[in-house]
Amino acid sequence: MPHSAIALVTLLLSVGWAGAHFVIEESALKVVLPPEAKTKYFKGFDMALANFGAPRYGGALRGRLVYIDAEHYTSQHTCSPPCGFACQDFASATPPVDLRLAGDPGETYIMLVDRGPNTTATTACKFAEKASACQGWVWNVQSAGARGAIVVNYEDALTTMEAPDDDDEASHRFLTNITIPAAFVTRATGEALKGLLKGGAAVYVSMDWTDLLPKKQQVHWEFWTNSNDQCGSICDVQKQFIKQFVPVAKEFDAHNWTVFEPHYIVWVCPSLYRSSDVCRSQCIRQSRYCSPDPDGNLTAGYSGRDVVQENLRQLCVFKLASDAGRAHLWWDYVTAFGERCDMQSGSYGEQCALKVFDSINADGWSSRQALTACVGQQDSDAPHPIMDAQLAAQKGDDATGEGEVWILPTIRINGIQYRGKMATAEVLRAICAGFAAGNTPEACSKAVDDPCMQGSKGYQDCTARLDGKTQCIATFAGYNCTCGKGYLPHVDAQGVETCLDLNECLSVSQLDPKCTCPRCACNNTRGGYECITDIPDECANGYGGCWHADLKVGAGPPVSFSACKDNLPAYKRALARGLSTADIPLHTCTCPPCFTAVESRGVITCTPKCDLRYCDLEAGVCHADPSSGGSKGGVGALSVVLIVLGVVAALGAAGYAAYQLRIRSIMQQEVRAILAQYMRLDDTDADGELAAGGGGSRLKQMTGGGGGGIGSGGGLGDVGGSSNGV
Repeated sequence: MPHSAIALVTLLLSVGWAGAHFVIEESALKVVLPPEAKTKYFKGFDMALANFGAPRYGGALRGRLVYIDAEHYTSQHTCSPPCGFACQDFASATPPVDLRLAGDPGETYIMLVDRGPNTTATTACKFAEKASACQGWVWNVQSAGARGAIVVNYEDALTTMEAPDDDDEASHRFLTNITIPAAFVTRATGEALKGLLKGGAAVYVSMDWTDLLPKKQQVHWEFWTNSNDQCGSICDVQKQFIKQFVPVAKEFDAHNWTVFEPHYIVWVCPSLYRSSDVCRSQCIRQSRYCSPDPDGNLTAGYSGRDVVQENLRQLCVFKLASDAGRAHLWWDYVTAFGERCDMQSGSYGEQCALKVFDSINADGWSSRQALTACVGQQDSDAPHPIMDAQLAAQKGDDATGEGEVWILPTIRINGIQYRGKMATAEVLRAICAGFAAGNTPEACSKAVDDPCMQGSKGYQDCTARLDGKTQCIATFAGYNCTCGKGYLPHVDAQGVETCLDLNECLSVSQLDPKCTCPRCACNNTRGGYECITDIPDECANGYGGCWHADLKVGAGPPVSFSACKDNLPAYKRALARGLSTADIPLHTCTCPPCFTAVESRGVITCTPKCDLRYCDLEAGVCHADPSSGGSKGGVGALSVVLIVLGVVAALGAAGYAAYQLRIRSIMQQEVRAILAQYMRLDDTDADGELAAGGGGSRLKQMTGGGGGGIGSGGGLGDVGGSSNGV
């Protein structure tokens, strides 16, 4: 870096903030086991959070503490420098150290390591160093299979483990891949923990971040950033985080769960130097608000003046978007600006920025004029209220516990600075830890670690349950056991949930070829099923010890008969219902149809009921020998046919006779009805209502008088001169 740039940075950093200081965020380290150690150190220990890794905000990590050296570990390993410094990849130790292969499966380990070495003869290993030297304590600890790292200081002081220098890109690549939490403890704390581990004793500790953040109904959080994209891997991490966090930020903003505000660190030049060329080239508004030169070259390329002007423009975008009720559009602007207006291509600046603004302002919620008016003139000699607000906010406040912001990027949640990896999952978890109990949004379920992964405590607890709640569901507070696969949840009138076992053997197993082969069966188990294959056919092997014989049936070849009955259907039914098959034999000895069991001296044999030629071998029914006239062996088939035909004939004759009687009755009734029109008949009509006028006649009644009828006198001719007679 040129001397002029160094001078500027020194000048900018020389300005202190009255009443504020850098805050070291601390959490609790507690001894869990053995009980006597827990009692001795019941207050626990303080530990400082690292500014990388993945602290479990709102939660805790419990595991077995290990310190790899001859006096404190169960096996001997050799490293250079010594293994306790974790400065060498543990895979290169002699023999190699892999905690995943040590102890019980699923055991969680937290490794204790020393800061240093700090002797003149040995170069100290940094928190994360270049790949050509040490790869860093925490990276090596993670590679060895530990789930957490505790670094012991060589003095009784706490500090925040920071990321490497800006140009140390190799170390940053390791830092971005560190997924375990890391903490820093004092020398006294380290000595106390090592004392507990003497002789390889089993000591369990808990790294606790439960109460690290103040709790609020609505979380307030800030993101401190910079539009400069020439800061190496730090800028790359920052741009990647913004891009990935956009959907999360929009969701929280849309539901009004959080209050978000972006901030930009502002440097200032002391009033005595504001008129210098160095300050004027890197500052706006008469050297009131500044930023270091992005590439360190004060005479070429982009300047700090360009950076601070774009920072102000992005703050104005947020103000205009917030006033329009669209604060989430700031995320769209900074994402698009980072992708389209980079310094390397030469597109960084106002012209590209206005095009990006137009793209998010397509529906006219604001205007270029409003944005330009908010930014104002670079060379104005008046203070800008937005930039003054940045200066005030980054000072922090001892009264509220807000520390000074001087690291980029920085996140502050409910006034407390976030420490950890700048990644979506880790930041989201920290934000969610800031909600008051009972007010955590459902979206926070995305922020939890996976306590249900195979081998974890949640997985083990749920799978061991016998009430059907075998499925582990991760929650922000930990995990819940719910009805697992193969169970149906049922809630009774009191709201108590139980898990009903589903019988897959009646449905799913029908699609499983392992359960549907001829000698296969489905065994219903709680929460699932299993296919039993290759069930032996005992009748095919020596007839199962039952009677068997080859007998002649007619003129054909001998037919094999056996008393061995395969019980596979009953065996399958019992298995499908999850019943025991201990009392269900795979075969029984039962005489086949057409045979009768005969016991002689404890041995059961089968004899034919009749001549097998005349026996239905399926139904076991014997028929008469045609040559015997049906006198033997039951009713013959011919007799049955004759009987049936006789019954049919009798029924037909009876039906015909009834039909004839009915026809005769109808004809008699119709004749009487006709005669009744011409003469009075005795009321001997058997049918009652067939007489004329009765309403039941099949013939229309004829009226007399005044002539008519067949003759002219209205009668049947003029016989007897009677008008109504015959």
